[in-house]
Amino acid sequence: MLNKSRVLTYVKQNLGFPFMQLELEDEEILEYIEVYSLREFSYYVPEVKRTYLNLLVESNKVPGRTNEYYISDEQGLEILNVVDLYSDSGQYMVYGHPPLGVFSHNELREWALAVATSMDVKMFSSFDITFEFMHPNKIRISPFPANLRYVTVEYERVQNPDLSGIPNEFQVLFCEFALADIMIMLGRIRAKYENMRTPWGEIPISKEIMDEGKDKKKDLIDKLSLGPLMNVIIDHG
Repeated sequence: MLNKSRVLTYVKQNLGFPFMQLELEDEEILEYIEVYSLREFSYYVPEVKRTYLNLLVESNKVPGRTNEYYISDEQGLEILNVVDLYSDSGQYMVYGHPPLGVFSHNELREWALAVATSMDVKMFSSFDITFEFMHPNKIRISPFPANLRYVTVEYERVQNPDLSGIPNEFQVLFCEFALADIMIMLGRIRAKYENMRTPWGEIPISKEIMDEGKDKKKDLIDKLSLGPLMNVIIDHG
């Protein structure tokens, strides 16, 4: 599992530490990564969570709105988007969804047809429940959910600051993402100085690290925008 110590070590070693002194303390590097890098990274790789919402509790209702409700993350982290809304199975049965599964192979065809039909009917029904997320923490349910009491909201949030929610396949990409941001930041600091005075004279400060960081980040964003690549299994027979 990824943690702050691993990310800090990765960033510092790729910047030449300890052979090259850095202008930032460890705490400053980690703070910048948490406040800026992690938040931006989360737009491409969010952490998916679910929360239970009681529609009858007054504190959950938006004042003056009959079908808008507050949602909150249990850790108080920023919610980026709502993925789906789940309620009890009663509304599906209204549209003809079978209440039970199949018990034999012979029933499978009729059961599958009934399920598909109920989904089609639900899609075009004026009573079909839809939702809309409104930043930063509200959800609008349409039409007014008069027959609903509880719903489960599946949402995307900013990754946990302890980095525990970053999937394994994205951990190296996040380390590179954090490295790129720190490279850009160091470049901005070094751009303010032409030379460094030392007992051996003035040493020119390289500011190329900023451009390297920008190029690295652009490549990473391109990769993240494409989404995860699926494993392909080839059967040779």
